[in-house]
Amino acid sequence: MKNKIIALSGQPVSGKGTNVKMLKEKLENRGYTKQNIHIISTGEEFRSYFNLIITLVKNLGNSIKEDEIINNEKMRKIMENEEYRKTVIESIVKLKRSNIDLSNFSVEQANNLKELKDLRKVVDTLIDQNIADLGKELSKEEKPGEIWIIDSRLAFHNIPESFSVRLTTNKNVAGERLFNDENRGEEDNKYETIEEAKEAREKRRIGEQKRYKKRYGVDLEDENNYNLIIDTSYSNVNDISDTILKCLDYYLEDKKFAKKWTSPKTLLPLQSERDTFEKALYSLEEMEESINHYGFKPDEPIEIVEVDGIKYIIEGHHRNFASARLGNTLVPYEVLAKDDEKLTKYGNSTAKQRVMGGSRSFLWGHEMFLDTPEESFSYDKIYPGIYDKLKEQEEQGFEI
Repeated sequence: MKNKIIALSGQPVSGKGTNVKMLKEKLENRGYTKQNIHIISTGEEFRSYFNLIITLVKNLGNSIKEDEIINNEKMRKIMENEEYRKTVIESIVKLKRSNIDLSNFSVEQANNLKELKDLRKVVDTLIDQNIADLGKELSKEEKPGEIWIIDSRLAFHNIPESFSVRLTTNKNVAGERLFNDENRGEEDNKYETIEEAKEAREKRRIGEQKRYKKRYGVDLEDENNYNLIIDTSYSNVNDISDTILKCLDYYLEDKKFAKKWTSPKTLLPLQSERDTFEKALYSLEEMEESINHYGFKPDEPIEIVEVDGIKYIIEGHHRNFASARLGNTLVPYEVLAKDDEKLTKYGNSTAKQRVMGGSRSFLWGHEMFLDTPEESFSYDKIYPGIYDKLKEQEEQGFEI
């Protein structure tokens, strides 16, 4: 890859916009000038196209204003194409006939009004083509002092040579963010309960996945599409942006790095806190000192199994909890097996059989590593009902 291109994709309410701002700040601190940091948001492009068209509808009959809008570069791209021009005219006619109030036109209307269905396809096609053209242009010449951040769900597809990043978040955290964030658009400021916001976000996530599959044949949830996947649920924006830039450096240098990153809080221990303290090559304090000095090595992920959507540590307790004690909110991990898959690297049990050795006491013993000055930590916050689940497991007497 000749040029630095970060293709930033993400589930709804995963923090894309916030991370774009932080990435820009960190790049400036690295010495990039504002002119050499190129930020492209397909969401902003979408709004820009639709705002032009809605402004045109509002000013029909005002020849001076009409000429000004039609001569806009974006509008020229539409009007110079006979098929696109026809779609715009038909959409304008539909809007006028429907008597829709356009005085406070919103993104929600642009996304959902049936009168704009065909126009959405035109705008999406134009934006996709613009991104693909940019990728082709950047592949022609090396620009070492510049970097592009493309906030787009489909940029990884339109620019295959980009460094593709996917941000995710669990539905409970996403619902809370959506409910509490007063700075989002008006379509997201209407929820009466967190549960209602959570359901709306899930509906949006699933709808996006279906829409992109149908139109582009691309599954946004397919992890093979991305170079880096970060769960932002319990991680702060500083650590997220640092991880993106660190892994980008590894990517450009063809060095190995872990694809998946998450908060240490999401990885459950399968050993006692005494073992975490004592049964390791280095003491916890020595491990903390090493991580504090060198950072967490991106090519040494914590090894886990995943059962019923819950992540359990197989190897890496020491690194996980040393990182947590330092206040780091992201660690790399690798899934060795899920549910009934064989855990061949460590014996021949399945992932499900391996976690049967888990205990509530392991969780209680490690929670102190995750406490903060503001509040005491409980794994029940991450995985509601986990203690009841382990209690039932202990009562049944499962052993490895």
